[in-house]
Amino acid sequence: MKMICINCNFENNIENKFCPNCGEKSEISKITFNSIFVGGFSTITNMDKGFLFNVKNLFLNPNKTVKDYINGKRKNILNPISFLIITITIYLIADSIIQDEIEIDKIDSKVYSVGYEAGKFMRLYFKYFWILSIICLGFSTKLVFKKYNYAEHLAINSFVLGQSTLIGLIIFVMTKNSLLFNPFVYISIIWMTYKIFKTKNKDLNVFLQSFFSTILFFIQLVIIVVSIGIINS
Repeated sequence: MKMICINCNFENNIENKFCPNCGEKSEISKITFNSIFVGGFSTITNMDKGFLFNVKNLFLNPNKTVKDYINGKRKNILNPISFLIITITIYLIADSIIQDEIEIDKIDSKVYSVGYEAGKFMRLYFKYFWILSIICLGFSTKLVFKKYNYAEHLAINSFVLGQSTLIGLIIFVMTKNSLLFNPFVYISIIWMTYKIFKTKNKDLNVFLQSFFSTILFFIQLVIIVVSIGIINS
């Protein structure tokens, strides 16, 4: 007996559980409250796929996780951009709960004006700034390591920045040190970049390259933030 796939209109045998053309389930399940909330929650909490799968494997073996994704073995790995967006969202939720409003007396100086305007901009648009910062990090790692094309570097650094954001979140909860200038974030970026690009157990050259690419990334961020402050002041 034949049936038509609801997703791609491919004619399929009813015995097949999944469409051989697009992978859509042959059996259409009814939407319930359980399917909405449990299905969505499992994407975050499932250790065998999705968000926590990324967190676990990027901590234990970032090299294999990144290589699997680049080589097309992506079934259980959460998309790197989605991973980065989720980590930033978690950070911003924590920030809105923990961060106290700090009253600062205004000082009539150009330096203060630049810093104030840059800080205000970052407070309003940090999520977009941090996501787009993978462009700078991708440029840095591509320039230093050259391996992989630029799009692949963007994917790699979405994983790197997402995982580093979670580490920065832990430090933020304890110290209220903002993500952008948190040294542990950049230490994490150095460590993950090294683990991803190293080809042997101990590779000093790759470590130095990882350090340099992260410093280059930080310099780009500082230039951008200062430029924003100057433009808005």
